[in-house]
Amino acid sequence: MNTLVKLLVILSVCLTTPFLSASYSYAKVIGNPLVYHLSSDEPWRATVAISDATTQLKLGHNVTLLLSIEGVQIGVKHPHHYLGLDLLTRNVTNFIAGGGKVIICEVCLKIAGYNNSDIIEGAVIGRPEILSNLLTNATVIDY
Repeated sequence: MNTLVKLLVILSVCLTTPFLSASYSYAKVIGNPLVYHLSSDEPWRATVAISDATTQLKLGHNVTLLLSIEGVQIGVKHPHHYLGLDLLTRNVTNFIAGGGKVIICEVCLKIAGYNNSDIIEGAVIGRPEILSNLLTNATVIDY
């Protein structure tokens, strides 16, 4: 019986490995951009969104983090100190350093009391033409 279990495990690994490899290759060939839309500065939600976006980036996907509403707080150099968002801002900076793109809603940024010059290095302001190009054929994951 023990030999039969080992044989089944080996067989299942052999049969699924090519499928997983093909699925991964297929995703990379399609190149369908992933847009993680984060409209919150709530630490739990923001952490999950950034972590998920970073994981997909490491898998080879074209990933953009779109920050709007309160989410713009984690895309600025110096978020309001009472919010305690320094770690999240560092995670966004690391996401950019790893090849991810970050786009920040300009209107939201201004409403939050920031200027365009306050955004972290590597992030860009989401002008209409940028957003139009970004969202064409993209899969949007909303947090």
